[in-house]
Amino acid sequence: MADKLELNGEIASAIDTAASRGRLVALGYVNEAGDPSVSFRGSTHVHGSEQLAIWVRKANEGFAKAIAAHPQVSLVYYSPGEGPGPRYLSFAGRAHVDPSANDEVYSAIIDGERQQDPDRKGVAVIIDVDSVNGFGEDGPFRMERETT
Repeated sequence: MADKLELNGEIASAIDTAASRGRLVALGYVNEAGDPSVSFRGSTHVHGSEQLAIWVRKANEGFAKAIAAHPQVSLVYYSPGEGPGPRYLSFAGRAHVDPSANDEVYSAIIDGERQQDPDRKGVAVIIDVDSVNGFGEDGPFRMERETT
């Protein structure tokens, strides 16, 4: 049985510090042509107990445009025994562009990512996480969003 989804504590620490530790999060999605696509996203961070956020530098193309038709995404984090939190995390969820979150998301990303888009031409993408599979000090675990 899965635990309640809560992206806090060690999970938040692992994801929020991943890029600064050289442990980027890989994002999988379906691109506009309908093909699978995977890319590293250094701006990935926890945006709440059930959400992740990413700053996308191209607001009207690529990933930001593709999720309008194909919102399902997956993200993977791996850190081989170093750093805070679990060694492995695999997220599944649904992404959407949210310009109202631009200020909050942009200010939360690491400086190296802000330097890639100093004029803030990008846009915030929020991921509503449905499940997380992971492996930490106590072994494997699974968390799921509660459904009503």
